[in-house]
Amino acid sequence: MKKFGCKIKLGDWLETFLEWITFGNSHYWAYIVAVEWLGYESCGCDERRIKMNKWTCKNYKDEK
Repeated sequence: MKKFGCKIKLGDWLETFLEWITFGNSHYWAYIVAVEWLGYESCGCDERRIKMNKWTCKNYKDEK
């Protein structure tokens, strides 16, 4: 039986929520803020999603 936390995948939920709030442009706005305004190399969207998914599911492997 799968653990309940592995069904939640907090990072995927957050990414879906941000996509809904920004009308599908969350990666664009994250890139503009992180790279253009703050000078980072990337927005870190995928790293954040994977890290948050591992918080709720220790055995999580990136499937995207």
